[in-house]
Amino acid sequence: MNYKSGSQWRKWDLHVHTPESIENRFAGSNKEEKWDRYIANLEQLTPEVKVLGINDYLFIDGYRRILQYKQAGRLSNIETVFPVIEFRVKKFAGNKDFKRVNFHVIFSNEISCDLIQSQFLNGLQGKYKLAPGLSGIEWNGIITPESLADLGRTIKSTVPVGELGSYGSD
Repeated sequence: MNYKSGSQWRKWDLHVHTPESIENRFAGSNKEEKWDRYIANLEQLTPEVKVLGINDYLFIDGYRRILQYKQAGRLSNIETVFPVIEFRVKKFAGNKDFKRVNFHVIFSNEISCDLIQSQFLNGLQGKYKLAPGLSGIEWNGIITPESLADLGRTIKSTVPVGELGSYGSD
């Protein structure tokens, strides 16, 4: 029995992105510096925060890295970490007022990253039509970092050369 005095409240934050997230604004000149600052900040959280849900869009790489830090003895202030996969859905059927709905899939921390990857993430497929309503360039594939870069290259191939500076990486 860990808590002899009965129920005890803990603070949970189940929506914590990492420097590994596709969209992030963490400070640092490179990925390692961003991660160093990020982990140091998590280690300075108020003592009431005991559980985190590590969010990533479409992938689980940030959660994998958090587990590596935990296994190396870091983040001792955090008792439990859950993997969370976030999906942004721009169109929502049934209500004209919704502009975007985000779905969050929270997995048990007892499920391995490899199982989430092989049985859930690898089963996701995407389709994208670059010119909706027109016949034109279409893309479809299993969602991986490489396939999303391929989609980015495909989109950029349709952009006038003078406008390519407005686009980020593939």
